[in-house]
Amino acid sequence: MLLFICYGFVATLAIFYGLVYRHSLVVTFVAFHLFVCLGIPMIHGWREGRLQDIWQRVWRTGRGKHAKGLWVGFSSGILLFAAVLIGTRLLLTAGIDGLLIRQTLMSWGLSSRFIWLFAGYITIVNSLLEEWFWRGFVLERLSVSMPPERSIPLTSLFFSIYHLILGVCLFGWAWGIAITCLVFAVGAFWGWLGLRYQSIYASWFSHMLADLGLMTALVRWIF
Repeated sequence: MLLFICYGFVATLAIFYGLVYRHSLVVTFVAFHLFVCLGIPMIHGWREGRLQDIWQRVWRTGRGKHAKGLWVGFSSGILLFAAVLIGTRLLLTAGIDGLLIRQTLMSWGLSSRFIWLFAGYITIVNSLLEEWFWRGFVLERLSVSMPPERSIPLTSLFFSIYHLILGVCLFGWAWGIAITCLVFAVGAFWGWLGLRYQSIYASWFSHMLADLGLMTALVRWIF
């Protein structure tokens, strides 16, 4: 269990290194998505000789519970999509400087030329890899040694910590902390989805639509 808690800190360090130290989205994506979200689960599976089994278990689908999970994930994602758009609009009207957010993102290497590519990557790839790592790997392993009422909050805590870095950089401390608390709550919900329906598809669909809301707000009101 201690090893998986360390992975939570490694994820945060990857984000800190890429955004705060290197000021680069590309470095962040390589460090976090490639080495953490993909690398750690695949190394575990390879060392245990169960890589194919782990992959099939995480991505399994079918009728009954799994199929219902798809609908729950999709419907909750629609609600999150709307909530993200409304929340972002309220933040901007409450005094959050959209120009400052844009300048921060540009200092990390994002430009208007690649905004659609960035939006698509975050919506599909980022949501997929985060769910694969946090709900498909970390939560699944922690659930072996502790009950859901402990494993879900613990996983959500580490999932939300590195979002504090993003929140503070883009919105300041006060709003950054508030947004991180919301991320914790949503992460707990996605953890419940993953355990309840025994498939990553439910949480991924919900996460993907939430990220789509963020990227829609980014393209529409920031860039």
